[in-house]
Amino acid sequence: IEAALMETDTAPGLISPSRFAFLRLPGFPANEWQALLKEAEKRSSHGKALLRKKTEANPLLGWDIDDSVLDAAWENAGAAGMDEFVTFDRKDALTLSADDLPHKKGSVITDPPYGKRIGATNEVKKLYAGFGRVIPSVFAGWNISILCGDSGLLSFVDLKPERTNTILHGGIPCQLAHYYVFTEKERAEMTRRAEEKRKERLAEPLSKGAEMAYNRLRKNLDALKKPMEDEGVTCYRIYDADMPEYAAAIDMYEGRWLSLQEYAPPSSIDPEDAERRLNELVLAAERATGIDIENIFVKSRSRQKGASQYTKIAETNRFYLIKENGLRLMVNFQDYLDTGIFLDHRPVRRMIKEQAAGKRFLNLFCYTGTATVNAAAGGALSTTSVDASSTYLDWALKNMEDNGFTGMNHFFYRDDCIDFLRSTRAKYDLIFCDPPTFSNSKNRKTFDIQYDHAYLIHLCMNHLDDGGKLIFSTNFRRFRMSEEVFNRYSVRDITDQTIGLDFARDRDKERKIHYCFEIAARPVAADFEKPDRKPVKKQIKIRLKKEITK
Repeated sequence: IEAALMETDTAPGLISPSRFAFLRLPGFPANEWQALLKEAEKRSSHGKALLRKKTEANPLLGWDIDDSVLDAAWENAGAAGMDEFVTFDRKDALTLSADDLPHKKGSVITDPPYGKRIGATNEVKKLYAGFGRVIPSVFAGWNISILCGDSGLLSFVDLKPERTNTILHGGIPCQLAHYYVFTEKERAEMTRRAEEKRKERLAEPLSKGAEMAYNRLRKNLDALKKPMEDEGVTCYRIYDADMPEYAAAIDMYEGRWLSLQEYAPPSSIDPEDAERRLNELVLAAERATGIDIENIFVKSRSRQKGASQYTKIAETNRFYLIKENGLRLMVNFQDYLDTGIFLDHRPVRRMIKEQAAGKRFLNLFCYTGTATVNAAAGGALSTTSVDASSTYLDWALKNMEDNGFTGMNHFFYRDDCIDFLRSTRAKYDLIFCDPPTFSNSKNRKTFDIQYDHAYLIHLCMNHLDDGGKLIFSTNFRRFRMSEEVFNRYSVRDITDQTIGLDFARDRDKERKIHYCFEIAARPVAADFEKPDRKPVKKQIKIRLKKEITK
């Protein structure tokens, strides 16, 4: 209807021109108003005449699966005076074929459900995935625009948008994603050109430095591929500044994408040299992995301070689905410094999945909830996820929903984790705490992992139920656990068990990718034998009291 109004040059107020309150104002210039009305009616009549000719070849169609909606659409079209220019039919978007289309090229605009008002979450995902399969097979040569209030759902369409607009729709922040669907001929031509460019690029000899990087990458892949396949691991690190002159980390996802994070070079390095080395590493990575350069995502990594840790560095809203431990997780290679999953914690997440059965699980600094998903998959009685970022909590919620964990026993809190621990009285059987190395908060002083970890661990231990366990992890390379923690609790260093082969090779043993500890309450009474005489009982009580006080 709106398209017909625009195409006929019908002024918005012309549909019901007598409703305006200003018509009753004293001194209203009625003659001028009538002149404006006549001009608007003349333009609309001319536009309608033109559209009558156009719609014969290019009709304006509205399709829906709900008959009651179609009845309302016809009523609206009549009220707008556009019912002769539009046609409404009952059709299912998931069963469309080329025979349903009136012509070979055109435009589709759709606002499908996205779970905010109508449609269950799993049903909505199936709708987007199904429509994503229909689009390339039916709408070749067409322009498609999808309005969606949940950008994560657009990943199920599995098409790359030409551009996106961020808008408010009914108070809901939405993405309007625009696609052009290439015809088979256009796609074949694009593929041919891309392959020619790729062949030309791969035919060029690598520089000496790029050749060295290529050899190291091949060596790493040869050592990692078989063990990772045996473990069922599809996302892992293949390079981490193995050569000082090529300071970057490279992670491979599903054998389809590479995330290359350059460690920001010091100011003493010439910027041109740094750029040249980065380009050499990208070219070496493409040849070593066989992954096209278009699927290599490059970012520069430097120390983040304050709110910059959570700031977007792009606005693509493009998510990809990966698998880990039989679970589906969302990653984003472009919009944030991190992709949405910390690959070095892969063994920790597996450990959580194995230990979570029947337990109340708390995930502090939960990020995108990957550990929570594993706990839920392991049969956790309940899960609680806490993070200060609403962006990451939404991401965590989507990861949970994607794996079918939508019950009332899964809780999400946007809060400072220390404030949360201070304010809640809840008890848990298994707690995972992976705090940032450094952060700022509006409500408290700066958090520094080395200086503040003992206090944080103490707060966590206050919420462990009898027999509970805290898994504490940090990526601070120079971390040293406080003696206070060792003296107060039962602490077991499990770092070596939680570092996969992809992060363990040729590493400095004193500067590991992360440190990880299992912490439990110290079994004080177990240190003493049961007494036989009352005087000994009294001595034991005194010793116990001293030990507990200590």
